[in-house]
Amino acid sequence: MVKFGSKDKRSRVVLISSIATSAALVNLFLLGALLANMYQGEAAYTLVDITAGSIFVFVISLIISLSLWPRIIDWLESREHI
Repeated sequence: MVKFGSKDKRSRVVLISSIATSAALVNLFLLGALLANMYQGEAAYTLVDITAGSIFVFVISLIISLSLWPRIIDWLESREHI
C-alpha cells in the first residue's frame, strides 16, 4: 500500500504531512474565529487575538503531528505486510 523507501524520504514525508495537518487546523481555527466575529454584534476577538491564536495553534499542532505521523506511517507500513 504505502512504500516510502529510505529514511531521508520518510522524514521528508513526515515533515510535509505535519505542515499540511497544521495548516489545515489553522484554517479551521481561523474560520471559527472569523465566524464568531461575524455573527456577534460586536467583535468577539481582536486581530491580535486571532493572529496570536493562529500562531499558537500552528506551533502546537506541528509539535503534536510531528510525533503522531511517524507512528501512523509505521502502522500503514506494517499493515501492508499482512
